[in-house]
Amino acid sequence: MVPNIRGKSKKLTAFLVSASIFGSIWIAPVDGPTKVQAAEQALTQENFDQIANGQLPGGWKLLQGDAKVLDGKLVLTSPSSGAPARVVIPLGNQTGNYVFEAEMTFKSAVEDTRWASLMYRVQPNTYPYYQFAMRKGTTALNGLEFAIRNESNQWVVPETNFYPENMASNKTYHVKVIVSGNRVQQFIDGQLVVDTDQAGKWTNGDVGFQANGTTVQFDNVKVNTYSNALPPLGSTNAFLPQEVKTNIVNPPTIISKTVAKEGTASVLMQAKRNEQGKWTVEGAPIENALKNIKGKFIPIIQVEEHSDIEGLANVLKETQTQDFQILSSNPAIVKEMRSFIKTARGALLYNKAAFNKNDMAAFARDIHKSDAMVAVVPQKILSPETVHYLHSRAISVWGIGAEDVQAAHTMIHLGVDGIVSENPSASIEALGQYPENTIVQRPVVAAHRGVPSIAPENTMASYRKAYEMGADMIETDVQRTKDGKLVIMHDYSVDRTTNGKGNVKDLTLEQIRALDAGIKFSPDFQGEKVPTFKEYLDEFKGKDVVLLVEIKADGIEKQVMEEIEQAGMVDHVVIQSFNSNHIRNTHGINPEVGTGYLYSAAVPPTIDGRLKKAQQMMQYGASMNATLNADYGSLNPEFIRYMRQRGFLNMHWTFRNEDHFGQALEAGVVGPITDYTQWLTDAPIRLEIPNKKVNLNVGKSATIQVKSFVNYREAKTENISTTLFFNNGETKVKVDGNTITALEPGKVNVFAMHTFQMLGKEWHLVSEPIEVTVTE
Repeated sequence: MVPNIRGKSKKLTAFLVSASIFGSIWIAPVDGPTKVQAAEQALTQENFDQIANGQLPGGWKLLQGDAKVLDGKLVLTSPSSGAPARVVIPLGNQTGNYVFEAEMTFKSAVEDTRWASLMYRVQPNTYPYYQFAMRKGTTALNGLEFAIRNESNQWVVPETNFYPENMASNKTYHVKVIVSGNRVQQFIDGQLVVDTDQAGKWTNGDVGFQANGTTVQFDNVKVNTYSNALPPLGSTNAFLPQEVKTNIVNPPTIISKTVAKEGTASVLMQAKRNEQGKWTVEGAPIENALKNIKGKFIPIIQVEEHSDIEGLANVLKETQTQDFQILSSNPAIVKEMRSFIKTARGALLYNKAAFNKNDMAAFARDIHKSDAMVAVVPQKILSPETVHYLHSRAISVWGIGAEDVQAAHTMIHLGVDGIVSENPSASIEALGQYPENTIVQRPVVAAHRGVPSIAPENTMASYRKAYEMGADMIETDVQRTKDGKLVIMHDYSVDRTTNGKGNVKDLTLEQIRALDAGIKFSPDFQGEKVPTFKEYLDEFKGKDVVLLVEIKADGIEKQVMEEIEQAGMVDHVVIQSFNSNHIRNTHGINPEVGTGYLYSAAVPPTIDGRLKKAQQMMQYGASMNATLNADYGSLNPEFIRYMRQRGFLNMHWTFRNEDHFGQALEAGVVGPITDYTQWLTDAPIRLEIPNKKVNLNVGKSATIQVKSFVNYREAKTENISTTLFFNNGETKVKVDGNTITALEPGKVNVFAMHTFQMLGKEWHLVSEPIEVTVTE
């Protein structure tokens, strides 16, 4: 069969990248060649302009369903999943290494799960074959597929991924497949979305198009031979930088402001444009800096010049830099970069001299609005209260400072998630000086439906109890009644928690308010009502707590946000949902409110698999600007560490078992959602020492009385029992309980430590070091 050729054959630059499906994301191919390439042969080019309506180009085969040219476009129409449309372009089995590309437009779809595809290496009896399938709803985690139609004429789907936006009707996308040997790369609008090495069973074959439950049109079809081998996948692009060992639970990640250094996770790069308009770092092309740390350290790219952000985005694509943070003091720069690379992670730098409650609220709104997830704040204006304020609004905090060991200890005790420093060695040294299971600050605690271990779930009695017990966040569930009112209810029916029956959506507010939501829990709570959303919001207006609101029903996002705004609670609410569309809609309605994506997933059996999954989920969360609020069964050490290094502050649900809860805290979980708020809120928060410096003469002693903060909402402290310790090998002092005795001249750091039991485990709350100076 002679292929249909229209136009001239072209040279094709090889796009070389090594990444897995979960690791590959949004990298555009380099336009300019970097080495001499073999001339490629055009196997097929077709724009359908010369094809009569109702026909197919010469030699093309209609295998199934309805496919024909209409007004210069190839249109495939499939009314249902059971009646697909398929067209094959015979290539004469002369090759299986080619670039297959076309412009694709969805005209309609039965539902968002239906799809269209590019088929390739189609065998003579019309199957087996491989295909690049694209659902109409491409934002689903399986919105894109590398799929195999096997010898039994059945589907096997080894690889899936997502695209940051759903494919809009009547919008044209450029779709492309590069296939070489066992390697395949699949693209949408120049963005690499699937990268796999599982195409080795059939090495040649035809290409074609398929529609399944959709009407889709194709144009400007090209198939060129591809003689340059794609590189083997090798190791995944998902990696964990090697950090210093520390015994602190959930320690801060370290970001070097100068050069990459062992023990740090990230490197801060000041990106500037030179006189020629090229982006540079320290006067050299930024490409060089990115190449030097690729696969070893995470680049944090700081940009303060609001010019040619698209040009910088193109450099990042061309250098295949996908795992990076964009940092700026200008929210518009972060927002613009995120518009060009939707899976980029954003960080906002605070550069004002003061940081009071009003400043914090405005900064938190700016962070969410700019599509950032990290606050970067100078150490001199940070406090534990500031960090807690931002944490409880789903914002990670990186402090700038820690220029010596003493300052590094102070930074650590602020509870930051990252330390940005010109002297990372100081933080590395400080982190190595703590005993096992050291907690610097208690994690943010979200009370799940109130405190259902003590009071009936999702009632005002339960919410008030959670607040009294010191919960940092109070979680709830929102649905809409038959008459359009928002009420609090987890289940879709009222059967389990009330004395009534029926679905929330089928009952009026009056009917639901007539129910008893407490009697099934205990006679002590008889008469408790199902709260309205407004009642819940009004209860906590003006109080120092954040409300974690789960949207349970479609189409209520606008109404939920309106009631939040009317109550003046924008600064005190975070929205979460299992439905990613709820998250995107909420962010679109009011981008100043933080969001979280709820999900559950199996844990891959290998480290490599767990890293791939962590990267995919991180990119998915970044594409929505949402934290990843997975159930705790989905967690693993690689996931927790991966997220911490990249500025994701995630909440995790639902802890009802003390052993599992304790294990998760040991592993570094920051935001537990629990039915048992009391398991954590009874614990002390942090220690306060009376003086950071003590001067003693040889032979003299000093007793250190330490206090503990017991509540984030009040500046309330209590005396607490502690013991003192110092690092091994010190001879200048000795300690006995909480008394220091000077032995010989010099300086030494002494720490106060309170040991307590929580969740069946022993924990240590450690103070900042006390600098003891001993003189004759």
